[in-house]
Amino acid sequence: MKKNKLLILLIIVFALQLGSLSGAEGGEAKRAISAKVTDISDRKYEKAVIELFDNAKDSIVISMYSISTGDDRKNPVKLLLNDLLEARGRGVNVTMYLNSRFRHNSTDESFIASPMFKELEKAGCEIYPMPKNRVLHDKLIVVDNRYVVVGSTNWSNRALRSNFESNTLIDSPDHAKEKLKHLNDILKFIKSNSEISHSKIYTKNLPEELFIPKKLLINEEYFPNMVTIKDERAFDLYLLLLAHAQNGKKQEFYINLEDMGLCLGLPGNWNYSTLRRQVIKSLRKLQKHYNLITVKFIYSRDAHITLNSSVFAGEAKQSHFTIPTDSIIKPGNAKLTLRLKFLLLIEAFLKNEGEDLYSIAKATLAKRFGVNNATISKAFGDLRNN
Repeated sequence: MKKNKLLILLIIVFALQLGSLSGAEGGEAKRAISAKVTDISDRKYEKAVIELFDNAKDSIVISMYSISTGDDRKNPVKLLLNDLLEARGRGVNVTMYLNSRFRHNSTDESFIASPMFKELEKAGCEIYPMPKNRVLHDKLIVVDNRYVVVGSTNWSNRALRSNFESNTLIDSPDHAKEKLKHLNDILKFIKSNSEISHSKIYTKNLPEELFIPKKLLINEEYFPNMVTIKDERAFDLYLLLLAHAQNGKKQEFYINLEDMGLCLGLPGNWNYSTLRRQVIKSLRKLQKHYNLITVKFIYSRDAHITLNSSVFAGEAKQSHFTIPTDSIIKPGNAKLTLRLKFLLLIEAFLKNEGEDLYSIAKATLAKRFGVNNATISKAFGDLRNN
C-alpha cells in the first residue's frame, strides 16, 4: 500500500515538472529579470530624478499624466524641466509622452501652451501629446535604457513637496527595454490617431432649400416645445438631420458623432468623448422626448438614424414648406438665436400659405404657433438686430 502511494506521488511530481517544461517551451513561462531596486518615495523622488537627469549620457524618456508648472519661479517642476533642457544641451535625447485629456478643467492643460513647453520643443525634445480620445496615466521615466522610475508621482508642486507618494527606482536594462516597448506601442497609437481628422462634414454641400414638415411647426410637441424649453441643440441637430436626409434622399442613414458635434458648433477643443456625449444626449432627446427619430449607437462613435415616417415628409408639397438652408442652418452664430430661427420658419411657413408675417399681430402668431407672446416679441427684436 505504501509503495502504491509513493508511486502515485512520484507520478504527480513528474507531471508537474513536465507541465512546467512544456509551458517554458511554449513561451508561457515568465523570465525572471535581474534588477537593483531602490525605494525613492516621498521627498526622495525629486533628488533621485535630478541625479539621473544630471548624469544621463544617452537618453531620457518621460511618460507623464500631469505636469503643472505653477507660478512660483522655484517650483520643483520647473527645476526638473530645466534639468531636461540642460541634458538636451549636452546632446542627450529627450522624449516626452504627455497626457492631454483631464477629467475637469485643469492647469495641467495649459502646460502644452506654456513657454517652458515651447522651450523644450525648440531645444529639440521629441514631445508626443496623447490624442484626447484616450488617457495616458503613466508616471514613468526611463534613463539611458537602464534606469526606470515608476510610481505615483505626477509633476506638480504638491506631489513633489507635500503629498505622500510611492516610487521605485529600478536599475535593470531588461526592465527598461520592456518599458520602452510599452512606450513604443503608445507612439504607434498616437501616430495612427493623428491621421484621424474630424471635420464639419454635415454642414458642407447642403441643399439650397430645406424641406420642413409642417407638423414640426404647428404641433406644439415639436419645434414650439423646443423653443419654449430652450432646447436649441436638439433643434439644430434635427435640422441638420433633415438636411442630411434630403441630401441623400434617404430616411435612414449613419452619422459620425464627433463630426456632428463639430457641426453643431460645439467647442473644437473639446475631446472626442465629450463631443460624442453631447450629441448622444440630444439624439436620445429627439427619440424619447420628441419622438422624431429612432437611433441605434454603433460602438458609441457612430449612430444609425431613422427619421420618424409620420413626421418626415420628404418633398410632398402638401405636407411641407421650404426655407433657404443657409438662412436657418448656421451653428455657432450667436446672432441667430433659437427664437429667431423659429420666427424665420414661421415666416417661410406663412409665405407658403400665401400670408404675410408682418400683417399678423404678434399675440396671434404666439397663439397660432404655440409659444408665449414674449418669445415672439423678442424674436422680432432679434430680427431687427441681426
